[in-house]
Parts: sequence; structure tokens; C-alpha cells
Amino acid sequence: MPFRRPSARRSSLAAAALAAALVAAQAVPAPALAHWNGTGQLNAYISIYPYNYNNTWMAPLDRSLSNWNGTASPAYFYKDTLSSSTLTVTSYSDTWYGYYQACGSSCMYVRVNSRTINRDASNFSNFVTSVVVHELGHALNLAHNDLSASIMNHSRNRNSMTAPQSHDVADVNAYY
Repeated sequence: MPFRRPSARRSSLAAAALAAALVAAQAVPAPALAHWNGTGQLNAYISIYPYNYNNTWMAPLDRSLSNWNGTASPAYFYKDTLSSSTLTVTSYSDTWYGYYQACGSSCMYVRVNSRTINRDASNFSNFVTSVVVHELGHALNLAHNDLSASIMNHSRNRNSMTAPQSHDVADVNAYY
């Protein structure tokens, strides 16, 4: 069979399809893994290696996961000993309260700075919950914003805002 050179139109269509596939592949950030839940809806299941701190820290850390799981969004955070994602509380010399870092296609590190939280919190439990809910928002592909009613607002009142707000849930629903 003789070699046939592809037409310019066919080549440009193939190139466009490849570019779209590459963009789509890059558009799936870590570590939120989307799974079909059997109803045609996607869920974002995100596991975290079980953490173990004293009761002062455990209650607000666990409440952070529950506050996302209790929304009308596809978010679901759970503890799993097979997870490579971690949530670590320690005293860092940095000025931040919480820090999110993706570490692969399905892995994240959430760091909580006990030094700055102990220094600045007037309601310790709420402050910790707010910080962790915010960092978990990054795992759901949410970015910082300037909306006053958003857990992703860097200037929110961490002593009182402890749960994803309607805008945050809408953004997660729009993504998934």
C-alpha cells in the first residue's frame, strides 16, 4: 500500500485533539481523585493518613474533615492507613497558619503551624478548624479569593468561619 501523506486539515485536527487532550490531562490537579458514585455524579474522595494528636487538636482537625463532608458538594475526606497524604501539626518558624502542598497526582501535605495559631487564636478550636478547612479547599482545587463569605478568603475571621460557605461549595460543584 503506498504511503499517503495526511491532509493539512486532518493533521491540524489531530494536533488540536492532541492539544485538547494534553490540556485536559493538565486540568486534573492533585490530589482530588474524582470517582463516579453510581448516579452519574462525580465525588472527590481524598484520603489522609490517620493523624494522632491530643484531644485539644483532634476535635478541630476531625471537624475540618466533617465540615467538608457535610456540604452539598462531591467532597469526601477520610482517614486511610494506605494514604500517602498527611496532615501535620507542629511549630514552624514561618508566619503562616496552614500550608497546602500537592505531592503527586493523588497526594497532599497539609501543615498546620501550632506556633502562630496558639499566638493569634481567640477561639482555638474554631481557628484550627478554619485553617484546615481552608487548606482542604486547596485539595479540592479551590484558590484564594477576596470574597468576604468564603473559607478561601485569606482575610476571613478564622475565629468564627469554620465551614465552607455557599460560594465555596458552588465552586467545588462547578469543578466536579
